[in-house]
Amino acid sequence: MLAAFAAGALLMSVILALGTYLSARHYLIEQRERTALQQAYTDAALVKDGLRTSGASVVDVLDAVALPNRTIAYVRTGGEWYSSGLAEEGHAATQHVAGVVADGSAGLSWTRATDPPAIVVGMPLAAVDAEYYEVTVADELDGTLHTLRTALIVSALVTTLAGALLGWYAARAVLRPLNQVTIAAARISGGDLATRLDPIDDPDLATLVGSFNNMVDTVTERIDRDARFAADVAHELRTPLATLITALGVLEGTPGLSGSSALAVQLMGTELERFRQALEDLIALGRLDSGVRESEWETVPVTELVRLALADNRTATTADPAEVETTDVVTTEPEATGLRVRVDRLQTRRALSNLIRNADTHGGGLTGIRIAARGRFIDIHVEDAGPGVPPGERERIFERFARIGARGATGGSGLGLSIVERTVAVHGGSVWCRESATGGADFVFSLPASGGQP
Repeated sequence: MLAAFAAGALLMSVILALGTYLSARHYLIEQRERTALQQAYTDAALVKDGLRTSGASVVDVLDAVALPNRTIAYVRTGGEWYSSGLAEEGHAATQHVAGVVADGSAGLSWTRATDPPAIVVGMPLAAVDAEYYEVTVADELDGTLHTLRTALIVSALVTTLAGALLGWYAARAVLRPLNQVTIAAARISGGDLATRLDPIDDPDLATLVGSFNNMVDTVTERIDRDARFAADVAHELRTPLATLITALGVLEGTPGLSGSSALAVQLMGTELERFRQALEDLIALGRLDSGVRESEWETVPVTELVRLALADNRTATTADPAEVETTDVVTTEPEATGLRVRVDRLQTRRALSNLIRNADTHGGGLTGIRIAARGRFIDIHVEDAGPGVPPGERERIFERFARIGARGATGGSGLGLSIVERTVAVHGGSVWCRESATGGADFVFSLPASGGQP
């Protein structure tokens, strides 16, 4: 649009400038030729009268004529040229009209023998057997046309610039609603479902704005309805699940169960625990999707988060998290020592626990946790001893209910890594999987640093 407006303005200004210049030039030249012709007739009459006087010389006659500024008169008589000034011989400038004058007619022409060009007027003086020529340098006309050309060129450039500015303004005006829609869509995709477009007076765009806002309202309502449905289902399932677990515990303590009955009770216990874990994961995902906080955000050391996550996965042998020894598992690079993150402690602790549990359950066991600083982010590397994750599956494993190869063989809800992905997204970070130095999987849990960073 900017180029179109500029090109249109340039084309219009060039056409108008050329039309104006050619019209003005034609008029000025015509006026100048008429003036030169009238002056030449007057001066020729004076020269003819002077040459009729007996004993008068041509030079004296020419000196007696009051010629205009930058005008030289020439007389040709008896094959000789006479000039009113110290100029070159007249035939160099008068050759274009000399033939017409020799035929007995008055002639007018332009010549470039001078700088700037000059008007040459010639006429026969039959009464004295002579030819009279006047050569008038058109310096004033040349200066006027030069000034006119300069003014028109400047006007064309200014008009083109004005057209470009108008195109820029028009493009911004046209694209402003689209930019607003783009920004609003980006905010909504980032989780800010309260974003709406402001009403607009343009009737052509009012429908778009209204449709967009209605669409967002519909999506928000659908998400809220789904979240309420999931919460209601989870709440309703918790009570019978607790009853089943309690009843199963009583059944497990019943003496005298046969071998097949004991095996069935054991299988039910395993499946109920798996069901309980999946239900808790679904509830956690619902809270993350709806933006519900589980605790107030606070600034905590990264090493403390890692220690608590390790404690969650060592409760079978250690009752107090403070007693968990991390020096044999956790490595902190020097530049990351003392760094902190601002997080929801419960959510990030659960996400890290899921990564550690994933390494223990599906990755052949946890081999190490490494904390490293990367720009304004802190990366927590959770490495395992498994076969690693194929490159083509390293993004899909964070999808809900995704299981790949042997890593899904031991069961699980398939929601643990999805919870990790949603947690880091809520906290402005990211998570990805790559191959570790030992060939296993290296899950990188990255969060923005908060304080303590150089």
